[in-house]
Amino acid sequence: MVTLNLQNPNLMMVAASFGFGILTLAQIFGPLSGGHINSAVSLGLFAAGRTSLVKTVCYTLSQMLGSVFGALFLWSIFGNNWPAARAFGSNSWDEAVFNGGQVWFAEVLGTMLLMFNVLSTVDIPTEGAGPLGVFPIAMSVMVAHLFLLPIDGCSINPSRSFGPALVAQWAGIPGTYAHQQPVFWFGPMFGAVLAAVIYEYGSLKPENFAGAKDMDTAIFQANKRKIKPHKRLSTEQYDQSVGLHSDSVDSAALELSNPMISSPYEGSTGLRVQQVVLPLANPPPLPPSVQHHTTKSYEDFDEEDL
Repeated sequence: MVTLNLQNPNLMMVAASFGFGILTLAQIFGPLSGGHINSAVSLGLFAAGRTSLVKTVCYTLSQMLGSVFGALFLWSIFGNNWPAARAFGSNSWDEAVFNGGQVWFAEVLGTMLLMFNVLSTVDIPTEGAGPLGVFPIAMSVMVAHLFLLPIDGCSINPSRSFGPALVAQWAGIPGTYAHQQPVFWFGPMFGAVLAAVIYEYGSLKPENFAGAKDMDTAIFQANKRKIKPHKRLSTEQYDQSVGLHSDSVDSAALELSNPMISSPYEGSTGLRVQQVVLPLANPPPLPPSVQHHTTKSYEDFDEEDL
């Protein structure tokens, strides 16, 4: 929003402001509440089974209230005289250039891009996002703004469009933002739900993390696969290893029975004795759970085996 105080803010400035703004907010509120700052994304997460209906409703009401307060803050700071006034950042489009169907479809595409990124980041928190954290989500917001800013100012978030439009009406700022509001609600919400359904029930969801009910479970599963696998012997290799152990025991016994053995250690009798660490002549058998997995990869182990 700070770019709106400039006479001619360029496209990249506005897109970067939104992208890095999302990055900052998600980093702050992510650990507290999951970083729900977009009502369309919250609805998409509900459709994907990642949050409950009660939480979704509470998130949406909080987002709308926050949007109104944000627009009120802008009104108190800048008043009604903005050099690049668009009704406190309200979304709208030129009806002489675009129709409602075109804008709706563009909002669907932009929101689907964001929703896909959110779900993939949530599902693979350490392997997909890793040290980048919420950065991929912020970059998807920036890319969506680069695409949608010339069309309608880029909503991809119904609550983001709601607050500025409401406060602009209170301030008496004329514009088309009021009667165009339904497009900025149904477009992003439809796009988020469609992306969630395609991701959850299509081929985009990673198989390795299917069934993770929460972030802690997903992180555990990701970390388990990042542990360096130990080398596991096949049954034939194990038998050969047992044979080598037996040979080592026999060789050590012969060396100890030889009085002329050379060793750096000498006892009180003057006999030089070599220090030998004897392996077990008969190693214990492998546990049944390990025998069952000797020819499988590390990722196939159950949590109990680890």
